[in-house]
Amino acid sequence: MNDSDRSSVAAKVIAGLSAALPTHSKGITITEKSLLREELGLDSLGTVDLMIQLEDEFGISIEPDDFSSLSTVGDVVSLIGKKAKSGTAS
Repeated sequence: MNDSDRSSVAAKVIAGLSAALPTHSKGITITEKSLLREELGLDSLGTVDLMIQLEDEFGISIEPDDFSSLSTVGDVVSLIGKKAKSGTAS
């Protein structure tokens, strides 16, 4: 994934995260280095919401096990890039 594609994916992931975050985490600046659970407060319900949004947005399939090992926003961006490149469509 080139830098332009990564930036585009990152922007979409950050927008999805903003919608999936708990209310107390709203207004936090999200970067690729942001920690999903510890810093952003993403819980299990938010994770499921985010996974569904990302699957719809990118036309990929994400397994819960794929997401469980991710710790940063950048990890999510990399996963989407890998899935999109390999053609793992839903």
